[in-house]
Amino acid sequence: MKLLLSLLLLCFPCLQCFAAQPPALPNIVFLLADDLGRGDLHCYGHPYARTPNIDSIARDGTRFMQYHATGSTCCPSRTGLMTSKWPASYPTYPANGGFANHVTITELLKKQGYATGHFGKWHIGPEQKNGTYGIDTIGAGEEAGGKKKKVPDERGRDAHIYDEAIQFIEQHKGGPFYVNVWGHIPHNPVSPNDALVKRWSGLKVKESDFPPQMLAKFADVRKAGGDVDDGMRRYLADIESLDDAVGRILKRLVQLGLRENTIVVFSSDQGADMTKAGGGGLRFNQMGSNGPQRGGKHTNWEGGLVVPWIVSWPGHVPADRIDTTSVISGADWLPTLCSITGIKISAADFDGEDVSSAWLGKGPHVRTKPLFWKTSATGSDSYIRDGQWKLARPTRKNGGELELFDLTTDPTETKNLVAQYPEVVKRLSAKLEAWVGTLPKEYAKTDDKDK
Repeated sequence: MKLLLSLLLLCFPCLQCFAAQPPALPNIVFLLADDLGRGDLHCYGHPYARTPNIDSIARDGTRFMQYHATGSTCCPSRTGLMTSKWPASYPTYPANGGFANHVTITELLKKQGYATGHFGKWHIGPEQKNGTYGIDTIGAGEEAGGKKKKVPDERGRDAHIYDEAIQFIEQHKGGPFYVNVWGHIPHNPVSPNDALVKRWSGLKVKESDFPPQMLAKFADVRKAGGDVDDGMRRYLADIESLDDAVGRILKRLVQLGLRENTIVVFSSDQGADMTKAGGGGLRFNQMGSNGPQRGGKHTNWEGGLVVPWIVSWPGHVPADRIDTTSVISGADWLPTLCSITGIKISAADFDGEDVSSAWLGKGPHVRTKPLFWKTSATGSDSYIRDGQWKLARPTRKNGGELELFDLTTDPTETKNLVAQYPEVVKRLSAKLEAWVGTLPKEYAKTDDKDK
């Protein structure tokens, strides 16, 4: 038999080539919602939401319950995803100044042979043209060319973004490809067409179905003259249209025979917006749910930072699994993908960690680096999470009192333990102060248009 095999290899050298071929690099599809709260999906516990396609990603993969965005507004969150650097480390607001020559995940994957695409919301630098950050094709949807323009679509306001992404996948079906599909749903203003809202015409909100944080929202909506039932119908119609779009991209992956070797990740850039009313009406959509967590968008409480993170990769990521233990971050996206795709990087150059072991079900990830949050390099609150502990250091403008929480026993951040654990406060304060000391002393302030 050995002699026969040797003769075959001599006669057909291509067999040797075939045998030596490494496994195909996985395609990567990153689906990112905008202002979607942890409690806004059926698979994360919303009592009414219809999200069967997003739920199918969870059923085929793993839901992470302790994923943290790197910022509680759009630009900081996306900055951390693209560069694995804490947003406050930039001397200029990245939406205006870019990434200060820090390498991006798309640049690294491009060098690895990936076709790269970005479709939808940008908000990661001034240049918005093909080739920026190593992205071959950029289709920015409503923000194309930097100009806001309404694109009506009876299927929902993100449908055209997903159309462009599907075209990109079709063009690069030979792989490998990486594509950001970053929509606008459910960011204010929530504006599904009437046909989508009619799907929800019979819905009546039952307050006992929701956590206390949502009840406070409902009260504020009514105080401002809003209609809770109508607002919820519109919000859920908007999310359902997003789920429909996700379903179309999943179906196309299957039709092209790509699903088995494609990593699909679904997440949100930060939590749902807080209640804001004034001027005789509601300024922001009120129906987003952050579950029981404290706060929401524009805050560095868990409601603003802890959002859905669902990873699916058939045959690699365990199916129908919920990871409640691993503390992961948007900063981990870059080093994790580098690990999976064989890209060599220096861990010291990035703020995130390789969490591929948690993705692949090899055990929970135990962090070696703390998580940090700071709205800007100067003059803003700062936060640190290290292990089970989270320390908040507000500015004097925001009260100035330290707050310490044990997130394993108090994920809703209701019990300030500063007095009970002075040594923990001292240790975390020293780490936080040391990190703040590394940040730029000057910061080019900008008006965050995503308010």
